[in-house]
Amino acid sequence: MSDISLSDVATQAGFARLVGTSRQAINKQVDKGVLPDGGTYSDWIACYTEHLREEAAGRGENHGSLTAVRIQEGIENIAEKRQRRLTAAGDLIDREQVEQWVTGAAGNIQTYVMGAGETILESLSEKYGLEVDSDDVIGILRTALGHAGKAGEELAQRFTAVGSDSSTVATDADSLMG
Repeated sequence: MSDISLSDVATQAGFARLVGTSRQAINKQVDKGVLPDGGTYSDWIACYTEHLREEAAGRGENHGSLTAVRIQEGIENIAEKRQRRLTAAGDLIDREQVEQWVTGAAGNIQTYVMGAGETILESLSEKYGLEVDSDDVIGILRTALGHAGKAGEELAQRFTAVGSDSSTVATDADSLMG
């Protein structure tokens, strides 16, 4: 290897030999503007070492996206740990469980209301001797339960759609609630 004077105008091949890398790697640094055209070996060493420091510190041009990915991974890890902790403590339930509870509650409500309708008909007949067409009571209750059922279904959809792209479900449910 020939002697290189740091005050000489740098060449890509000479600088590659000086720092122990390929000429192609140095060419990339020149293309990116890390190493200025017409600079001396001394200039290039200063620029190249500064560039390596920036890269090592995570401030280089390719590390912006890497840093963003690491931040996102950190956020996801924290969220996952929080979810496990809340689930273990019984403070967090899953969507399927909410849907089962709402569906079960709707079935129970229907049973209670329809049973109350039958009790009303029996009571009117026994206490007052009135014979009322069952549709006059049960029909009204069925209609009311149908409306309540739709509202319950939309509520269940709203609960089970949390976290997904459910803007229309949420908007529809909000209009019913407000």
